Amino acid sequence: MKNFKWSQWIVLTFFVVSACYLIVLSVTQPYLGIDVEQEDGGWVISDVESGGWADRQNVPPGAVILSVDEEDPGLHHSLTMFNELENAQSFSIESSGEVLRYSDIDQFSRVHWVFYILLPALFFVSILGISYLVHKRVPKRYSAEQLILYFLAIATAYLSNSGAVRDDLYSLVLNTSLFLIAPVILLHFLYNYFQELKVVWFSKNILYFLYAAMAGVSLLDTYYLVTLQNPPYFQLVPLTCLLGLYIITFVIVYRGVYIYRHAAVGPVFKYMAIGMTVAFFPYILLYLIPVLVSGVTIVSLEFGAVFLIAIPATFMYLITREQLIDINFIMNRLRYYFILSVLPSFVLTAAIGWIVSGLSMVSFIQLYLLMHTALIAFLSLKEGLDVRMQRFLFSARYSYQESMHRLASDMKDQSNAVDLMKVVRDEIKNVMSVREIYIFSKHNKRKMYCVYNEIPEGIVGHFDDHLFHKPYDIGSIIETEKGFGVVVGLSLEKMTMLWCRGKKDFTTLNRDEKTYLQTISHHANIAIENMNLIEDLVKELRTLRNDQTQKYPAWLSRLLFTIAENQRKQLSIDIHDTVLQEQLYLYRKMDDLIRNRTDLSTSLHAELKMYKESLLDSIHLTRETCNELRPAFIEELGLVQSLKNLIHQYQLRSNFTVYFSHEQFESELDQERILGIFRIVQELLTNAMKHSGAKIVKLSLYNENDQVVLYYSDNGKGMDYSMKRDLFSHIGLSGIEQRVNGLNGSLEITTAPGEGFRTRITFPYPSHKEVQHV
Repeated sequence: MKNFKWSQWIVLTFFVVSACYLIVLSVTQPYLGIDVEQEDGGWVISDVESGGWADRQNVPPGAVILSVDEEDPGLHHSLTMFNELENAQSFSIESSGEVLRYSDIDQFSRVHWVFYILLPALFFVSILGISYLVHKRVPKRYSAEQLILYFLAIATAYLSNSGAVRDDLYSLVLNTSLFLIAPVILLHFLYNYFQELKVVWFSKNILYFLYAAMAGVSLLDTYYLVTLQNPPYFQLVPLTCLLGLYIITFVIVYRGVYIYRHAAVGPVFKYMAIGMTVAFFPYILLYLIPVLVSGVTIVSLEFGAVFLIAIPATFMYLITREQLIDINFIMNRLRYYFILSVLPSFVLTAAIGWIVSGLSMVSFIQLYLLMHTALIAFLSLKEGLDVRMQRFLFSARYSYQESMHRLASDMKDQSNAVDLMKVVRDEIKNVMSVREIYIFSKHNKRKMYCVYNEIPEGIVGHFDDHLFHKPYDIGSIIETEKGFGVVVGLSLEKMTMLWCRGKKDFTTLNRDEKTYLQTISHHANIAIENMNLIEDLVKELRTLRNDQTQKYPAWLSRLLFTIAENQRKQLSIDIHDTVLQEQLYLYRKMDDLIRNRTDLSTSLHAELKMYKESLLDSIHLTRETCNELRPAFIEELGLVQSLKNLIHQYQLRSNFTVYFSHEQFESELDQERILGIFRIVQELLTNAMKHSGAKIVKLSLYNENDQVVLYYSDNGKGMDYSMKRDLFSHIGLSGIEQRVNGLNGSLEITTAPGEGFRTRITFPYPSHKEVQHV
């Protein structure tokens, strides 16, 4: 609240004070609901509004008003200005020669409380909360302030209805002014909001014109109210201006929807248009236009104003959410329900009109709208409940949705088409009440069958007589007098089918069962095709390996090592986040135990310290394992520094000395090559430690012409290079060779028994210079 500007405080205070005044007025001043007209110089009650105080007190229409608040009726402004009796504490009438006096007017109906006091007050309080959220959470920008101003204006205008029906002058001023100015503020917000999105589709001069026009009408209406005048020619001017203003607003909005229907902001325009349509169309079509045309309303002003809640809900959603729900899907469903409900609503309305005689045309329209809206709501609710409640209302065994989940889970465990088809067969038999199910394939050109289990001879003959005489597709269902079948596999050579001898109750397949069988057949077909593709891929990979060099293609080696590195990385993360953290926790607990427990015996204290040291060694070993699986900070440190750290680790646990030179290396390698060279060096040092028996290891990394060269040599015992393949597999050089091959490099090895081991590895030279790490 501290970051409010003084101007914002003034605006907020105006609306809050006005709202408090309107609520107090509604509570303390009952709504009479008496319409009057002047006859022979006197005032006669022409009508009594349903739900008003006069209706509950059975004030008779046609009675002559004698006095209002003990004064002449002509002095009461509500009679002279609006032909209504409101805002009175007492009045006297003459009916059928009898004088009746009414006082102590303080009773309210439940309908009045709901529509005139409770709902408007709750709406205003809700708008205050929404406005605060917008002010607090939305970035400080001009469009947000415009939106808050519109929210407060429309909420106060809605609340002012309760005072306007009582002919309170301040309420009438607020009602007219705010209802006229609020749509212009909304257009102003839309202009600024979309301008921030770099979208402008109407001129700002339109806003200036509308502000001036609506302000002029509001000032003129205020003048007439203050001077207690109500010229007949001016009575419909505010409503006519409001209708014109709404027409202009919707033309602008829907023009934007049309222009940007294919743009990225298209969904925003659709949300905005739908929210405004829901908020204003009931008021415009069912109240404003009927009043201007015939003076008769289809719904009350208060009922039409209830839909205004759609405006803050819509725009609050737009400015606070980054991802929108699929509005096209929702609108298509509502359109479908709307069309589906037209005929039933008309039939129900006609039936009720035939049963209940004497209904007016307005009542018929109200009844039809109620029926139509109720049916749309019912169908929408039913669809949502079907999705959420079906699994609870029906047995899981017979739920087709649950069956599909179960089948998908079981399919993952199958490695060949035969087993998969058996899973499908068992699932169908488990879910549907059917008899025997057979699986078979038939050659498309020859009379030859491949069966998965024994099929009675009579059924095979039935296949020849009734099936395969027309083209089928995956999911095709064939029904005969001896059962039904569904096609689950189809190729140029054969067709695979699941055939069932029929349902146990001898009924035909219903719609849901057919849909289930078609869905399950498509799933099975996709799974079988994937199995065949994987089998073909494995065969192809086996043929790719060269029998002479035992090398895979470079792309395959790279893929395999990438997969391996990702697995190493994940394993390192898992060990670090679970095992290592648990070890550190136990170490800290043991350290606290040793430090703080003074009642431990000397021997137990020494034993615990020994366990503590062992646990610390285990922690170090786990850390080293994590670093070997995924070298720490290799991307940040670069290749040279990472190799220095690696060499330092190996020298701590080996008996040889490593001399590393890198002065002539200046290439900036990508992360794939950095990790590849790091792993190669790691494998070479591991081999030196395990197999070579060397005392000195020399390692060089440098640039040579257009190549990056890694040279390794040691003074170990060497090996007989004539047995290259076996030795490679034994000491792990095969992995180095495949890594080099995957990076499009070359590997040269020179070695002999007693003469050490030397290798020269070259890679293509990148075009960038390495950033030196200090």
